[in-house]
Amino acid sequence: MELYEADVRSAFRIFMRLLEKGVIEENEREYQHEYLRNEVRYILEEVIEREADVKIFAAGGVIFLTPGVANRFFGYTNAELREKMGLRNNSELYLAYFIILNLLAKFYNSDDQSLASRQFVPLEELEETITQHVQTIMEAEEEEVQIQEENFDLNLHSVAEVWLDLPPFDDQVINLNRARNNRISLLLRVMRFLEEEGLAQVLDGREVRLLPKMEYLVLKYYFNSQRKDYLLQLLARDLPLTPEGKD
Repeated sequence: MELYEADVRSAFRIFMRLLEKGVIEENEREYQHEYLRNEVRYILEEVIEREADVKIFAAGGVIFLTPGVANRFFGYTNAELREKMGLRNNSELYLAYFIILNLLAKFYNSDDQSLASRQFVPLEELEETITQHVQTIMEAEEEEVQIQEENFDLNLHSVAEVWLDLPPFDDQVINLNRARNNRISLLLRVMRFLEEEGLAQVLDGREVRLLPKMEYLVLKYYFNSQRKDYLLQLLARDLPLTPEGKD
């Protein structure tokens, strides 16, 4: 493909705008028009994405930038993630990862993982699902848990213990935003982080929906990971946690 200086300039204008704002909105016509050019997208995908370890994509009429998995410059460190979600240690951070995986499993719970199977997930339902999974982890044989931990690359026992140490959902709390130091309050902190990242939306403090940015990432990149795909399939299945066919 023959490239011109104007194409390179357009690609870097888009990249710099995304670094500045994080997104390019649908009404930013000049940037949107430049992004439609094949030559510009080629530079973004084959040069900038590879060298900067980022992904640049359009979803729902908006252009996004997200860091690559190993990107420590544009991405967050564990310490930064703990601070943003108000978490005390890495055990709580790993629980936050587990919460997000359970959330995705609620939306993508069929064999066809290319489309979300529902629009909303109530926080109470998510809390119940996570509780069921962690109770299963605690009741499972140690050998089986170790096998699953290797498959997940996640300390499931630590995740389960932290979750069960938190008080359960209090159905007397009318306004979930006022819940403190319990499972729902932790769910809200994680969901608010996803909301700040443009990945999800919390509706009336009671239910969550995925936004186009998250849906695109799940479709294009998330299920390309064999480990994560396996984990989502397992979390989407009926309990128990042990593999099918094993007593």
